[in-house]
Amino acid sequence: MEIEHKAVRKWLLSTPKYVPMWYLYDTIGSVLYEKITMENPHYHIYRTESHILKQNADEIISGLKDIVLCELGAGNATKTAFLISALLKKNKMLTYIPIDVAKDFMEHNVSLLMQRFSEGLEAKSFAGDYVDGLHHLKGLHRNKLIMWIGNSISNVPIDDLKSLLAQINNIMGENDRFLVGIDLTQDKDKALTIYSHPDTWIPFKMNALTRLNRDLGANFKHQNFKLYTKYVRNDDVDGFVEKPQYIQHALKSICEQHVRLDALDLKLHFEAGELFFCHELEHLSLKWAWKQFEDTMIKGGFSLEKKWSDDCESYGVALLKKL
Repeated sequence: MEIEHKAVRKWLLSTPKYVPMWYLYDTIGSVLYEKITMENPHYHIYRTESHILKQNADEIISGLKDIVLCELGAGNATKTAFLISALLKKNKMLTYIPIDVAKDFMEHNVSLLMQRFSEGLEAKSFAGDYVDGLHHLKGLHRNKLIMWIGNSISNVPIDDLKSLLAQINNIMGENDRFLVGIDLTQDKDKALTIYSHPDTWIPFKMNALTRLNRDLGANFKHQNFKLYTKYVRNDDVDGFVEKPQYIQHALKSICEQHVRLDALDLKLHFEAGELFFCHELEHLSLKWAWKQFEDTMIKGGFSLEKKWSDDCESYGVALLKKL
């Protein structure tokens, strides 16, 4: 996905400096994120959501007929395979539309899916962000199951979430459904442990610097930054999400330094201790309670039809329909 220099300048000249979360998910970043899901012993999201989808796939798709399976932020699609398998038991043919910013990574994993489900599966991948993907789906006049799993909904800035949900709602009909995965871990100590694991999170976050160096001729020095993690409890009751709790992730400059970006003809100054955020400025990964999530979805024009969670109530999957 090609990024305009104007957008990058905006990120880097803001106060504080940042890159959006999706910028980390090029092919290299997508592989590094896979390592988080597989090798971080504290990262329950992938394992727990996989178990929920595997155990409940038949029930999740039980009321759906002749649908197209659409996935926002498809990633490696390994969890999606549980639903594909369940749907192909009911239907001879299934069209799957994965949407992801990492085109090469997505297409590689789609090819693996096609090998696994050699009969009946038609995949039509689309490379782009959520907004581009939803615009692409707008012209699809068939029943849809739109998936947004992996707690990805929780990484959207709260100020943007209302608009994005409205766009999803706008392309859905009464027979369409919206499947969402959410992290229910509203525990500060557990969350900080999950998001501070150095062997997996540091390489992933440093990929922001790697990509800026590669694509824009920057000279960021990885050794001049360290991982910064904070858990925030916000008492705001008037926002789109009431009393949100979330993680903040940044790279913290360990010294005063200057960084040059040749392609932008730009020179940046970092103070010692300055934070360079690896997501949109407000938050990374909202942590939900069921009522808080349901109230937010109602504001977005959805009603909760069914929900599933693990025995510890650490993670949940919700099936939603239009109000």
